[in-house]
Amino acid sequence: PVFMEKREAVHKLYNEGLKELEWLDIPLPLGDGCKSSYYFYHIQIKNGKRDELAHYLREAGIYTTYRYFPLHRVPYYGIEGNFPGADYAADNTLCLPIHQSLTRNEVEMIISKVREFGAKKC
Repeated sequence: PVFMEKREAVHKLYNEGLKELEWLDIPLPLGDGCKSSYYFYHIQIKNGKRDELAHYLREAGIYTTYRYFPLHRVPYYGIEGNFPGADYAADNTLCLPIHQSLTRNEVEMIISKVREFGAKKC
């Protein structure tokens, strides 16, 4: 529970620091009665520059991840169809670092770098 509280605090810092950036979406608020482990903090970049942002952050020493690949893109599963929501998520979602050991200064530096990228590229 203490780790979840610490990750929730990181989540809130990200939300506060990134909420006004029009070129990306932050996670939606949890519904009533819902809980989260705050295992991921994902943003969705609206302008198709997710990979550029990931590289920019990596050059600053910030590791990010892309996460799950839609099953309809994996031939082995034999799933066919049009899944635009899954495709959009796969192509535009970036997970920022979130763990219980991140300090406020580290989170603020990550936010600063995301904002800096936006000022230069978006």
